[in-house]
Amino acid sequence: MTSHRLLSQESQDAYQLTCASPPPKRKFKGANPDQLTPFQQKLMVAGEVWRKFIAPSTLAFFLVLPVLIYKGQYITKFLVDTWYVPIMGIVGCTIPSGGAPVAGGVVFLPILTMKHIDAHEAVAFAASTQMIGVGIFAPMGWMSRDPSVLMGSFLKPMFPFAFAGLVFSYLVTPLNKSDEVLLAFTIFVMCLAVYITK
Repeated sequence: MTSHRLLSQESQDAYQLTCASPPPKRKFKGANPDQLTPFQQKLMVAGEVWRKFIAPSTLAFFLVLPVLIYKGQYITKFLVDTWYVPIMGIVGCTIPSGGAPVAGGVVFLPILTMKHIDAHEAVAFAASTQMIGVGIFAPMGWMSRDPSVLMGSFLKPMFPFAFAGLVFSYLVTPLNKSDEVLLAFTIFVMCLAVYITK
């Protein structure tokens, strides 16, 4: 009986402590500015300016640009002909976010070629979207959230390999015909499938 009373008293004390204790503090989303280097703090300030002002202005510009180009044919020509592009972009985003080491070009190229767009233009479209999304928007987004993840030390050892690949693709294997582009893409996808299913 005494042990039961002691147990109930202990549980009551624990309940009172739980109710009296302050609620847990919310975790800080992003990097703590006090733990960043001066250069990283400057990057964070630039990222905040990008997130609050430049990124929304850029988005508004790209939304208005087709209206200015197509004018009266915006709905009848532009929207009717390109209705599938937003869906294609959303599907293309799910692949790298799912952990696959590729970007949306794996989705863009086959869909655009099925819409009778030349393979070279499809590759150019995929490269341009990746340059804007991966090369500009993603780093600037991380600059406003946690600039410590941006490691410039990786650029120096990777630059020679990137430059060698660029030279190789232009001079050694230029892939002038659309069939050659599609063949190279098919080989790449097969190698990717083998890599992912290991």
